[in-house]
Amino acid sequence: MLKIFSKIIFYPLYYFDLVLYKLFRKKYLGFLYESIRQNSYTNIEISGKTVNFFTPNYYTQLRVNTFFSKEPKTLEWIDSFKKGNNIIFWDIGANVGLYSIYSAIKHNNISIVCFEPSFNNLPVLSRNLYINDLSNKVKINQFPLTSTGNEYMNFKESLFSEGAGLNTFGVNFDHEGKKFNNVNNYTIYGTSINYILDNKFLDIPDYIKIDVDGIEHLILEGADKYLSNKKIKSILVEINNNFIEQKTKCDRILKGNGFNLVAKESADFDSKSISTYNYIYSK
Repeated sequence: MLKIFSKIIFYPLYYFDLVLYKLFRKKYLGFLYESIRQNSYTNIEISGKTVNFFTPNYYTQLRVNTFFSKEPKTLEWIDSFKKGNNIIFWDIGANVGLYSIYSAIKHNNISIVCFEPSFNNLPVLSRNLYINDLSNKVKINQFPLTSTGNEYMNFKESLFSEGAGLNTFGVNFDHEGKKFNNVNNYTIYGTSINYILDNKFLDIPDYIKIDVDGIEHLILEGADKYLSNKKIKSILVEINNNFIEQKTKCDRILKGNGFNLVAKESADFDSKSISTYNYIYSK
């Protein structure tokens, strides 16, 4: 209904803009677009603090609106991070940064590293960090992770929209292991956790969230040299139950490195067609 209503509003403006262009050789919809974006922000409360999010479209608004209800166990998991001298949290598949920002507010003694390669999501992620004064607390890596190190491969997007997910890197299957149908793709650099830690570019994390819609098992394969390290206390990995290879490999890799499954929750927006879950493994 909302999409139909949006089209009813848009098309008269679109044709009016065409008329103005013929008369004055200028287009004005771009100015309207910029005005809408400049006023597209949504506030929520986290631990008594007002947090501001840039919400320029349907997907970003949906993520903020469902933040506390969609994946409550993920929030509980972040709440449970053990206090220490300095917690290191890797948010792999950070999207627009909701969970990174939540963890930064919940824990004073935390360093957060985001991995988000989508060129659609990066502007919103960086904006969200800046407007909440978290640019120095949360680092952004603008490249994907996979099983191998240092390769340029195709990054494919199923939607050309900010806040969207269901992307993939270096393979031609989607989050269910089926053929990937992309609407956008570009070649970018990717690497593995093994390579990053071998070369000491980053310190070993205490907690890892992996939500990349399909290649979670490849990312874990590319971390096999470090998963048994005692510093890594817990890993949350999103798994689609219809993708048997992904589910089997993730479970085998994690249990083989001393992790035990402690919880799971639905990660689908539509609870009537549940197939994707967040699996939480801890040592």
